[in-house]
Amino acid sequence: MLWAAKNKNWLYRLVKSNGKWIPDASWSATGKQIRFAGGTGQPDSEGLTVGANGHIYVTSERDNANNTVPKDTIMEFDPAATGSPLTPIHQWDMTAQFPQLDTGSKDDANLGFEGVGYIPDSWLTSNGWVDPLTGAAYKPANYPLHGSGLFFGGLEWDGTLHVYGLNSDATFTTFGTIATGKVSVMDVTFDAGTQRIIATCDNTCGETHTFMKVNAGGAIVPDVTYTNPTVMPTDNLEGFAIAPTSTCVNGSREAVWSDDGIYGFGSGSSSYGHALYSGTFPC
Repeated sequence: MLWAAKNKNWLYRLVKSNGKWIPDASWSATGKQIRFAGGTGQPDSEGLTVGANGHIYVTSERDNANNTVPKDTIMEFDPAATGSPLTPIHQWDMTAQFPQLDTGSKDDANLGFEGVGYIPDSWLTSNGWVDPLTGAAYKPANYPLHGSGLFFGGLEWDGTLHVYGLNSDATFTTFGTIATGKVSVMDVTFDAGTQRIIATCDNTCGETHTFMKVNAGGAIVPDVTYTNPTVMPTDNLEGFAIAPTSTCVNGSREAVWSDDGIYGFGSGSSSYGHALYSGTFPC
């Protein structure tokens, strides 16, 4: 099963059928619309991640009903909720942290949270991550409302990751900024198989995936950067996911890229609007 976000303001649960990912008809054959808290607006849904509670966390850069104004938020949706549109059970608004995006330009407002990844506390502590707020080893118990992991929001504006504890009372703790070494970031994911955070950049960077680790000093830094297979287009591929190691067959597991509007393979492909590309990644 694979979750996908489509801007503007749609969520899909996908399942494999005859080798292709298709909408799961038992959830919704046509996807479900999402709204901001209170059932308002049209989130510019860009990135998503699954939390430890099984809920779906989605980023929005702006409200597409007012697209010249940034609205950098993370929304939490319960996938078991019925009906459509879905409204968040919690919403965290970080817009005030990014005044450079609030210029009155829809282009600048569109350079906010492009991706988000849930990073387990267990990985942060076992790797010796130093909490920027204390200067000492990260202790999750210092933040009793945040759950069991932190959320890394990827900012398209400058390629930085912004680390948050999302609290159950709808407040949040800001843990600072991490450089990915790239000028932009479009997706953030955690891969348990490689024990790395992955920051993806689209054709802005020639389509790259930077694997991040905790270094000897307790900081999260770039480890190695990969590019797409040469048979793939260097296009607006903004999402990336790797299947868990439990799915490995003959030493490889599936990797999936999403295309923000078909550019892809051949002149006929544009009729489809969006696509997923499937390949393999070593186990």
